[in-house]
Amino acid sequence: MMVDQKFFQHLQLLVIVLLLSWRATFEHSTGMKDGIRCIEKEREALLKFKDELIDEYGRLSSWGNEKYKKDCCKWSGVSCDNQTNHIVALHLQNTLDSELGGTAPLRGKISIWLLEIHHLKLLDLSYNDFNYSRIPQFIGSLGRLRYLNLFGSNFMGEIPHHLGNLSELNFLNLGSFNDGSLTSTNLDWLSRLHSLSDLIMESVNLTMATDWLQTITKLNQLESLFLSSCNLPMVRLPSHFNTSNSLSEFGLWGNEFSSSWIFPLVFNLNSSLNLLDLGFNKLNGEIPISLGNMSSLTFLYLFDNQLTGKVPCPALSSSLTNIDLSGNMFNGTITQCIGSLSKLESLYLGSNNFEDVISESHFFNLTQLEYLDLSNLGISFNISLGWNPPFQLTFLDLSGCKVGPHFPAWLRTQTRLESLDISNAEISGTFPDWFWKQSQKLSRLNVSHNNFQGVLADLSSKFSTFRYIDLSFNHFNGSLPILSHNGSVLDLSNNEFSGSITNLCNETSYHWDFLDLSNNLLSGQLPDCFANLSNLKYLNLAHNNFSGKIPSLNISSSLHLQNNSFTGEIPTSLRNCTSLTFIDLSQNKLTGKLPMWVGDTWTMLVYLSLRSNEFFGSIPSSLCHLAHLQVLDFSLNKISDCIPKCLYNLTAMIQVDPGLDEAFRLRYYGGFETAFVTWKGKEAEYINTLKLLKLIDLSCNNLVGNIPTEITSLIMLVGLNLSRNNLSGSLPTNIGRLRSLDFLDFSRNHFFGDIPTGVSQLDQLGVLDLSYNNLSGKIPQSIHLQTFNDTVFEGNPGLCGLPLTKVCPGDESAQVPKNSDNVHGMKDPKEQEDQLIDVGFYISMAVGFVFGFWGVCGTLVLNNPWRIAFFKLLNNIMDWLYVKIAISKARHA
Repeated sequence: MMVDQKFFQHLQLLVIVLLLSWRATFEHSTGMKDGIRCIEKEREALLKFKDELIDEYGRLSSWGNEKYKKDCCKWSGVSCDNQTNHIVALHLQNTLDSELGGTAPLRGKISIWLLEIHHLKLLDLSYNDFNYSRIPQFIGSLGRLRYLNLFGSNFMGEIPHHLGNLSELNFLNLGSFNDGSLTSTNLDWLSRLHSLSDLIMESVNLTMATDWLQTITKLNQLESLFLSSCNLPMVRLPSHFNTSNSLSEFGLWGNEFSSSWIFPLVFNLNSSLNLLDLGFNKLNGEIPISLGNMSSLTFLYLFDNQLTGKVPCPALSSSLTNIDLSGNMFNGTITQCIGSLSKLESLYLGSNNFEDVISESHFFNLTQLEYLDLSNLGISFNISLGWNPPFQLTFLDLSGCKVGPHFPAWLRTQTRLESLDISNAEISGTFPDWFWKQSQKLSRLNVSHNNFQGVLADLSSKFSTFRYIDLSFNHFNGSLPILSHNGSVLDLSNNEFSGSITNLCNETSYHWDFLDLSNNLLSGQLPDCFANLSNLKYLNLAHNNFSGKIPSLNISSSLHLQNNSFTGEIPTSLRNCTSLTFIDLSQNKLTGKLPMWVGDTWTMLVYLSLRSNEFFGSIPSSLCHLAHLQVLDFSLNKISDCIPKCLYNLTAMIQVDPGLDEAFRLRYYGGFETAFVTWKGKEAEYINTLKLLKLIDLSCNNLVGNIPTEITSLIMLVGLNLSRNNLSGSLPTNIGRLRSLDFLDFSRNHFFGDIPTGVSQLDQLGVLDLSYNNLSGKIPQSIHLQTFNDTVFEGNPGLCGLPLTKVCPGDESAQVPKNSDNVHGMKDPKEQEDQLIDVGFYISMAVGFVFGFWGVCGTLVLNNPWRIAFFKLLNNIMDWLYVKIAISKARHA
């Protein structure tokens, strides 16, 4: 025993010596000293890689700082192998907030120094911004790479085929957010990635990749395939083809596939498919019954197609846990067999044509249900007051359903709710107090467009986690409720709240991004706390009774303060809001000169309205720097001096830029910007079409001088109103360039000279007003101009010609018919009839036809193709009439 004990002691000592010796050797060989694991060569490569990146937000601040200067394995986003200490992973993705979007992307260039990191297995650069550069070809030389994610990082151009050299790659995610900037004309390079198990390519333009189906059949290890919104061609389906036996997730949404093509493809896939996503295609007809043969299917997404008929029970496998059939044209009743899918966790049936009454029987066995969407179905609910649902929901959307008139009492049992939408649900009465106590986890609430009324109590302690709350379009009254200070979106608009809003400043740590209190009865001065709302992107206080000066504001996107009683000048604090895209300060009592810095600071503006205030002075020339501006309204002020000649720099009014539509989109709320715009003499609210409007309105001011000819370069203008000023000179001769004009008003100025013939070329005009000027000469002759009332030209004594009754000098005057009495002093009946038909009948028929047709079909002027066809028809008719008259005159001669 003693011998054995000594033997083991010596053996233990020997092992320790060997381990220490091995550690010293290992540290020497790997560069590990004093506990520092980083390999020098790789550390230097990372620093040079960082040098070519633009890190505006300090995400890589730990790279090379004093604390972690030598140990790159402790740098942010860097992972090293625990044994070899080689860098094996770079997690440099920009973390996105699901509601607010990412705010800290890396920019710059991906450096070739990455090739010095020979053992790199994972590279994630997703959701950054590389400014539409090309994916570097050298990435294909990172031979040990197993995971590559470049999604959403603004790459463009052809995907380098060198990526096909990554023979060990298991995961590949390329693409972007629906812009198709990445392309691949063929996918042969993919067929060399024999180890690939996950392939995700979203919004990659694969229109020319006719080999895509052939390629994926060669990827024998594929488990997950998503080729979403790629414009994939519907290639000829082979009679038999093999796919990976391990394929479990298959997604081809957004490719405009038809049912007759895609379903045969799906049914040839391996029967163990777990997820099928064919949403946002052009699937029509009924769901094939054979879909139910996929016994392993748990996720079925067929949303936003044109599927019809009833939902067939045999097509719904009992293994399904997630179903999304929303956005189709299913009709009939919501089949009660859905209630027997006991494994169902999420059910989305919204936006269909069901004609049904929902009762408890539809849900009797859905014990696992967590997500339920029945929105925009218009169906009625017949639920007993004492119903106790078998499920606990976290998401519920019943918007657009007939849930009322009472608040659904069964929600009292849903203590796990995180998102609830019962908007436009015909609910009346007061909001139940028990709801706030039962919904402690609620973060999203929408009860808008109902008939709720009454006063809301202090909700700061009852509703502490909300991110989004919409109580708009109800009849809530009293003071604003005290809410939690950690919300992001708050919409209390279109109610009857009154009093001041000082309680918004009771807390200093509000984090609102979107705040809408418009269309209430709120009054008083705005508190100074708005300057502390550093996250505020959208502020709408329009149509209230606020007064006093506008305080310092800190807003990054949209500002709506119209129709209040604000006084004073535009606050200089807005000069710091350089990313504003939408400003409406109209219908207040603001005064002072227009700030000279407007165009130099608000360079991203697409909408600017200062209408109906008391601004004076001249229009600053810096306004011409607003290249994205689509609506400019300075009407009803006291602005003087001349119209700047540099308006031709407003390039958004010259060319179509689809990207500017996004500037009107409310990213943090949904939908688009809305505004009240004076159009054709009437104020109208533009809700979803404001982005289509291109307008300059400088009416009702004290402007002088000529209309600068440069204004006619704004060929995309839809509306131009310069009326009620002191402008003079002649009208621009090349005004015919503004072919998109639908509304033109130059009335009540001092213009003189002829009306340019180009006015007759503006064949899309729906409203024209040149009245009360000093214009003279003959009104240009065109069928379109003659459709306008004579009031369009009244108040110009020197004008003549149709549609005015004043005949122009040199034109043939109306003549008294020659005396052709017979011997009895009576006109010959046959001659009298002929003359009546010659002159009266044809002209009356023409005028009657024009004005009768115009009165009945006047709406055609709003549609360009119809309008063109309409005027061509009138021209042909008038030509025919002229010929008939000429023939008749020739006969009598």
